[in-house]
Amino acid sequence: MKKMIKRIVSCVLFVAILLGLLEVSSFIFQPKSNDKAAGIHYPRANGVLSEPKDSLDAIFIGDSEAYHSFIPLYIWKDYGITSYAISSPAQKLVYSMEFLKKTFDRQSPKIVFLETNAIFRKSYFEDEITYKSEQVFPVFRYHDRWKNLQLKDFSTAVEYTATENNKGYLFTKKCKPASDKVINKYMKYSDVSAPILSTNQKYLKEIAKFCKKHGAKLVLISTPSTKNWNYQRHNAMETVSKDLGVDYIDTNLLRDDIPIDWKKDSKDKGDHLNYNGAVKVTKYIGKYLNDTKLFSDKRNDPSFASWNTCLKKFEKQVKIGKNQES
Repeated sequence: MKKMIKRIVSCVLFVAILLGLLEVSSFIFQPKSNDKAAGIHYPRANGVLSEPKDSLDAIFIGDSEAYHSFIPLYIWKDYGITSYAISSPAQKLVYSMEFLKKTFDRQSPKIVFLETNAIFRKSYFEDEITYKSEQVFPVFRYHDRWKNLQLKDFSTAVEYTATENNKGYLFTKKCKPASDKVINKYMKYSDVSAPILSTNQKYLKEIAKFCKKHGAKLVLISTPSTKNWNYQRHNAMETVSKDLGVDYIDTNLLRDDIPIDWKKDSKDKGDHLNYNGAVKVTKYIGKYLNDTKLFSDKRNDPSFASWNTCLKKFEKQVKIGKNQES
């Protein structure tokens, strides 16, 4: 009996010590700011954490299709509406949900656009386990920071101060045209619906529920892509949007309003848009936002003067034509 008690006590102590070490190491390894130098993942998307409280009217969440398609500073330029592209490469819906929650800790956007490519990305139960582990112990996500730890990592509290000039948009003028074969097959009509994994259906419902709870209108949006989009996926999203009771915009079918030229408007043979293509999508979305009559024009509001400064910097970047890194 004594041996059994001793073993139990030893196990409890071992677990307690292990949890304590994970807790301490998580504090140390957790990035203390939201820039690349601090070691945070996806600093472009996490730049939203430094935007002034309740300053954003709309947000775009999704994978790389989103940060290649929406130019928030042009929506600002045309309508004085503030927005941000909170997107990251190959983003899965579990992380879309994370970004959504982090954003709403400081912001109250009235419209949330969810780019739909992530809805068809493979996502499994293991992804959820990994995500939850990272939430409890950030060291699991940031364990690779050990080479770059600084003295302040051992004592400084987390404070997000790094801003992102282009509000999440990735600027590039690279151009690689899609082939005629790809263009001819693109958005060919079908009455079949593409399947959606049950895990993604679950997170999609959670995202819709979260937006409704926080008074935000959820809009599902499919950005132009010959590689990632087809009529089967369009049909699936039509059904999903009706089931959820939310709006759905498929820009792949709006060829008169958004006349994408796949010989000129893609950076990588029809996968992502370049600057020229993004301008066309942004023009349509800016008008959509303005037509809702939900937002005031803040271009002459002194408290939003930094947006005009960011716009000037972006226009200079466009003029120079220097591409950003993916």
